[in-house]
Amino acid sequence: MTQGPLEFHAHLDTSSMLDLGALFLPNIPGLEVHLDLDPRSGIGKSVSLHLNMTIAEVQVFAAAANEDPWAYMRDAIVSGLREQKVDCTIEMGRFGTEIHAIMPTVDLDGNAHVQPVRFVGVRGSRWLVRVVISGDGALAHADLDANALHEIDEVLANLVINRGDDPLPPGERLALRSPDELSDETVQPRTPDSSDNFNFGNFHIQL
Repeated sequence: MTQGPLEFHAHLDTSSMLDLGALFLPNIPGLEVHLDLDPRSGIGKSVSLHLNMTIAEVQVFAAAANEDPWAYMRDAIVSGLREQKVDCTIEMGRFGTEIHAIMPTVDLDGNAHVQPVRFVGVRGSRWLVRVVISGDGALAHADLDANALHEIDEVLANLVINRGDDPLPPGERLALRSPDELSDETVQPRTPDSSDNFNFGNFHIQL
């Protein structure tokens, strides 16, 4: 098991990262960020990271310092999937145990398909990051290039969690927010002839 997301502290340099409040995102070429905001409160519920053909939905929760919330959450997810007759297994991944599932889905034309999904949990000192990964980075197969899985795991490994000092009940989602100021480079799509030294391909806010 390797190092996962970092805990924010005053001496950690996050100047090149996208500040979403409880979460700082790394500056990685091609990464698109979709922030899901509650239209009434304006507080972010989750953020979806799009990298090539992989989507990772990230949520951050408060947790007790002396508990492993991922163990409970993982077992509840597995139980729910199996009740729905969804094939799933618990595997050891880069950050510890994760769930691999084959989920039924329906495309825009109404055709039924199945797609691989990974559920990943990473525990910090008083927080838990839960990630649901779909697309090319969801599962590694012997007959496919595992580069997509490595790429999205590298994004997750470089997240920085800003838990804050406020007392929160375990299981409460940490608030995400839209950055106060975004440069034109941040909000504009990356052009084919632009340098790799940029912030993010796209930043979207979804209400």
